[in-house]
Amino acid sequence: MENKSYKSRIGGDLGMAVNDKIEIISNSIPEIYGAVGRILEISETDTGTDIRVETDNGLDIWIDAEDAVIY
Repeated sequence: MENKSYKSRIGGDLGMAVNDKIEIISNSIPEIYGAVGRILEISETDTGTDIRVETDNGLDIWIDAEDAVIY
């Protein structure tokens, strides 16, 4: 996979790339709030940009890119 910054159609430049380390800031799933991990994939959908994250404790999950910040 190419490690490049990803430009979202609706969110502008998210400044995120595959392999970036991120922190999850979503309140939707309280169990993962504050989890740290790295981006495995980035996908553009009709509703926005989603990222696939593997957390440091091994959870593999897709979340909205706006629910994460660079760590």
